[in-house]
Amino acid sequence: MQTVWNVLTIRCTRKLLKLLGAEAIVDPPSPTNRLGNWYAKLVFVRHVPLIICISERSLLPVIVEARGASSFSPRFRDAARSVLQGIGAGPDMVGREVREMESFAIGVTANRRVLGSLNDLASLARFEIEDNPSIDLVTLAVKLAETPCSPLKYESPRTVSLALLRHATS
Repeated sequence: MQTVWNVLTIRCTRKLLKLLGAEAIVDPPSPTNRLGNWYAKLVFVRHVPLIICISERSLLPVIVEARGASSFSPRFRDAARSVLQGIGAGPDMVGREVREMESFAIGVTANRRVLGSLNDLASLARFEIEDNPSIDLVTLAVKLAETPCSPLKYESPRTVSLALLRHATS
C-alpha cells in the first residue's frame, strides 16, 4: 500500500521567498486538497506587511500578517480554517481541507492568470483596509471572497470554493 502525504504547494513571489528565507523547490508535488495549490505575495498596507494567499482553483483569499517565517505554516492553516468557516463551509469540509494542509512545499509562481487575480485581490484588500482600518484579516478575506472574478466566469471565490469542497464530500 502506497502512502499519500497530505501536501500542497505555496507558490510565492520572489519578494515573499526572500522574506521567508525559503528555497523554492523546482518540481513541487501535486496537491492532495480540493482547493489546490496556493499563490502568495507580500503586500504592505499602512506600513504593515501582510501575506495574501489565494487558492489556485477557486481564488479564495487568505491573509496573514508577515511575521516570523517559521510560524507562517500554522498561521496560514489557522487563517484558512477561519476563512473556510466564514464562507459557510461545513465542519467536515473544513476539517478535510485543513488536514490536507498538514505540510506544504514552497514553490515559485507558475500561472499568470492566478498571479493576476492575486494582484487584483491584493489591491482590493489595500482599498478595503484604507476605508476600514479596524477590519480583521479573516473578515477582510471573507469579504474579498464575494468578489466576482473573470477567470471564474464571474463567479465568486466563495461560490467556487464551496462547490469544490462539496464535491470532496459527496
